[in-house]
Amino acid sequence: MSRIPPFLKWLASSIIAIGVLTGLFVLRGEGQAAPLPAEVTAAPQPSQDVVEPAADINNLMVVLIDSQQHIVSVSILRQSEAGDKLGVVNVDPQTLIVPPGQGFVPISDAGLQGSFDGVDKAISGAIGIPIDGSIYLQRLALAGLIDGVGGITIESNNLYRVSEAGEPAKYVRLGTALLSGTDAAGYAMVKSKFETNDEFMVRTNLVLRAVFENLLGDDARVNEILSALGSLASSNVPTMSIAKLLVELREGNLWPSANISRIPIN
Repeated sequence: MSRIPPFLKWLASSIIAIGVLTGLFVLRGEGQAAPLPAEVTAAPQPSQDVVEPAADINNLMVVLIDSQQHIVSVSILRQSEAGDKLGVVNVDPQTLIVPPGQGFVPISDAGLQGSFDGVDKAISGAIGIPIDGSIYLQRLALAGLIDGVGGITIESNNLYRVSEAGEPAKYVRLGTALLSGTDAAGYAMVKSKFETNDEFMVRTNLVLRAVFENLLGDDARVNEILSALGSLASSNVPTMSIAKLLVELREGNLWPSANISRIPIN
């Protein structure tokens, strides 16, 4: 019997080993090819961060909310279609509306169930003014915006408390004063029981104008400022849309000649 040369034995065993190893990597179960990892075959998933396009808006509702989630101020900024006029409509927070899932409630209580969804539409329906977008500002958000413009100078015609109930008493006195964000926000949001709604709205308008008229920078910069407010502010339109409107009002110098009114009319 002839002997198999050692070289051929080595070659044959190598081929068999390669085949076995290849089979272990490629086959599984009953000879079926193992599927590729799910990460490779999975369909591409869309990004969770969907950026909405910034549409142009003309009517912006600005809502101020205290620490108890009460709406204390509603102001609607109305830019004319031609872009050359500004109207500011102050809405009495005691105006009755019907938010989604609720009966008749005053605007001031519309967010006490934990959501402000649909409040803008309810207000729009109640007063007959279209609202393109809205922004809801907590007190700390307004304070941050005020500090961002270096505070505001006010001419107070009386002594006003600027801290909420339950907080240490703090006041703005009669006369001229430069207010920091916290004090100015309180000046705009804490109504005295000794003043009328109209008097309170005058103070709120003064603060909002001082903030929005002095937010410097282009659309992108103002958008950054608004976006940085995070959970302290919410809006139902992209902040870029709000930024574009605020920049247009500032650059058009429309604030000094703004027509200010209130609803309901006394």
